[in-house]
Amino acid sequence: MLDPHLINDPFGDPGVFLELRHRKEAFLLDMGDLTSLPPRKILKVTHAFVTHTHMDHFIGFDHFLRVSLGRDQKVHLFGPPGFMNNVEGKFGAYTWNLVGNYTNRLHFLVTEAGGSRRKTARYDCSRGFRRESVGESEANGDLLVDRDDLTVRGVLLDHKVPCLALAIEEKRHIHIKKNALDEMNLPVGPWLGELKRSILRNDPDGMEIEVRGRRADSESSGLRFPLGLLRDRIVRIAAGEKVAYVADAVYSEENRRKIVELAAGARVLIVEAPFLQEDRERAFQKFHLTAAQAGSLAREAGAKNLVVFHFSPMYRSREDELVREAREAFRGPLPDAEDSLSEMPPDS
Repeated sequence: MLDPHLINDPFGDPGVFLELRHRKEAFLLDMGDLTSLPPRKILKVTHAFVTHTHMDHFIGFDHFLRVSLGRDQKVHLFGPPGFMNNVEGKFGAYTWNLVGNYTNRLHFLVTEAGGSRRKTARYDCSRGFRRESVGESEANGDLLVDRDDLTVRGVLLDHKVPCLALAIEEKRHIHIKKNALDEMNLPVGPWLGELKRSILRNDPDGMEIEVRGRRADSESSGLRFPLGLLRDRIVRIAAGEKVAYVADAVYSEENRRKIVELAAGARVLIVEAPFLQEDRERAFQKFHLTAAQAGSLAREAGAKNLVVFHFSPMYRSREDELVREAREAFRGPLPDAEDSLSEMPPDS
């Protein structure tokens, strides 16, 4: 399940912490101010997508690096054309003469999105984060990540610089039927995650899954069951969810078309809304959207929920107007999705 949360309030730096439930990992969408994220959440991040390198979208990389340093961690970083130069500028600001003694290995795989070819390079802590070219490959359209469980797609929008818009989509959504678990006297445990991954990989039905858990009255812990039997008895498979993220973009016909196509059918579209429609000329001059434009894009894309953020500080006392304008353009009141995403939940 894709579980997104805005890292800061709607007036703060952009950023979404996208937790992949049951996989013990998370994605970052933009790297603005990350200081409110507890280290345990940062250390779950395996992929980070930076829409563009304006300061409010990328300043958090330093904090991310500081928390991750000295850990065994592999992080995939994606950004627009020229992104490697920006990453190298960050690394180049520090002295790395002692990192060769570190026993833990932190390294980044950095990919530039856009164009017909994709460039990727490795930056390894043990080598002072010097660029090691992994090479170039043919771009597969807008596809950035293709895994057993999900895909990530990205298109470049016009913000007077190329700005990456993103859609993360599960290939299938796998539900465990609790009543069926009880009927088979099976315990809850990490083995259910392994079962889900096997289903997503299309492993053969005869493959055996070992049941492991702490349920005291379960006699099944430690036994093995065929994948096909467990899938048929305790699993319900549904269409995967999609989360779309649009940070900064001018309202133009080309941007409109790209956003609508990318976000089509999304469970939630998280989209910037810095200005009210009454200030649409100012929004256009600054290459940003209005709240009404954000709502109309969500409506046209057929998104089920809309979250607006990245409000201009000029509306500090008028936040409700921005939300109301976006809602009205999205055709009526919505569930309070934006409330649940307005800030990170308390650390627990």
